[in-house]
Amino acid sequence: MKQRVVSLSDFGPAENMSLIEADIPTPGNGQIVVKNYAIGLNYLDTYFRSGLYPWPNNNDIKIPGSEGVGYIHAVGSDVLDFKEGDRVSYVTPVGAYAEYAIINAAHAAKINVEVEDHDVVACTLKGLTTHYLLHLTTKVTPGMTTLVHAAAGGVGQLMGQWGKEIGATMIGTAGGPDKVATALEAGYDHVIDYKKDDFVDEVMKITNNKKCDVVYDSVAKDVFPGSMDCLKPRGLWVLFGQASGSITDFNLAMLSAKGSLFVTRPTLFSYIANRDEYNNASHQLYSRVSDGRLKVYIHDKMPLEKIVEAHNELEGRKTKGGLVITL
Repeated sequence: MKQRVVSLSDFGPAENMSLIEADIPTPGNGQIVVKNYAIGLNYLDTYFRSGLYPWPNNNDIKIPGSEGVGYIHAVGSDVLDFKEGDRVSYVTPVGAYAEYAIINAAHAAKINVEVEDHDVVACTLKGLTTHYLLHLTTKVTPGMTTLVHAAAGGVGQLMGQWGKEIGATMIGTAGGPDKVATALEAGYDHVIDYKKDDFVDEVMKITNNKKCDVVYDSVAKDVFPGSMDCLKPRGLWVLFGQASGSITDFNLAMLSAKGSLFVTRPTLFSYIANRDEYNNASHQLYSRVSDGRLKVYIHDKMPLEKIVEAHNELEGRKTKGGLVITL
């Protein structure tokens, strides 16, 4: 049997992707094949596509994509946690842009609450990221002050809501009045329009010069080194993405000069490395979406045939919320 998949011909721009026909895969040891109902789009996909992150396999066809939702079509002989017909979500470095995705069973989780497919892929990777950022990279507690860059994006909107639930003071940055309004709707106490105002100056005003306990930075180059200037002494700079490009002139001595700061460059897969961690994080996320504590914002739904357009829209920083790829 055949299926449609997105093939990456070479590392580089989105135009290097095209839709082709390929065989439906057969799962090996520790693998499952998921019949996708919807696919999520994330900055992680652009990092692998461009070559910024090393491609993690040697398969004949390079299939990008990092998350999906659907039903298990087939399981490998040693897979014990799943069976055919189970409804699952998954996160994976690559391989999601297909009608039938073959993934490691360790990267999947059963969905045991009522939540729509499109909400699942608009929030899974972003929501699991939000969970580890707020609870595991550092434990945000009531009374702490955080700064979140790209507050109107998919992760940013979930950060605002979940941080507000915790009881932290949430400060966000966003570009332009529409995105500022979106971030405020997502629960932020303060949102700074970085296109109009200097975000460091505004943070100082908002905090009465006390600064922030933690800065969550998925932008990198365009907000460097200002992110560090927003931190209290011994504060934490969490650099979890680089939407504007990588930082090339960072010197560790800056951390001491700016107040004995800490910095970390985390990745989701280090925080869902075992089944218990993964299941707990997924439950925390989906239960909040199901009961309305977390609202999932979907910017647009686009068919698989428009994957190039979707990537260009994401990288052009034109999105407010998640982009969903439909099948």
